[in-house]
Amino acid sequence: MTRPAAVALGRWILFLTIALGGAAFDLATKTLIFAWVGPEGSPPRPVINDILELRTSHNTGALWGFMRGWTYSSQLFALLSIIAVVAIVYWLFVRGGATDWRLTAALALISAGALGNCYDRLLLGHVRDFVYFHVDSIQFRCAIFNFADNMLVIGAVALMLLALRPEPAKVEEATIEDAPIKAGSEQPGTI
Repeated sequence: MTRPAAVALGRWILFLTIALGGAAFDLATKTLIFAWVGPEGSPPRPVINDILELRTSHNTGALWGFMRGWTYSSQLFALLSIIAVVAIVYWLFVRGGATDWRLTAALALISAGALGNCYDRLLLGHVRDFVYFHVDSIQFRCAIFNFADNMLVIGAVALMLLALRPEPAKVEEATIEDAPIKAGSEQPGTI
């Protein structure tokens, strides 16, 4: 079994900048928007009339309210977030997955989103959501979300795109044993 190559310091910096910076950005925007708009149930603040508004909401479930009504759903998703981030760090930096900067960045975005929402779940018992996208002219309504949700989705889409890219052609090294033997030449080990 071969040992994975050591991960360059630059990959650690890339991962930590995106993961911790993204989580900090998410938490800061939640705090600012909730202070400006008010607690859940406050009147929304339009950003683009009939399309985008800031509307504070609490979500005890996962992305887009999945499993919202389940008892202990916040604790379950907090635990899953912690497991996911630990698994990502292990895979990138112990198993050597961080050799690809694109993969490192995609998984850092997922970690940022997981950490931002995990913080809310552990400290508040719910996730603070505030972005409400809707197009009234066609009756389109999106679930209320936050920037952590965006980072999770963008990271997941980036992972899918990375998985769909074609593998580069491998260049095989020729060995002496693989070299063709010409007629009239001596084979190694013959007299």
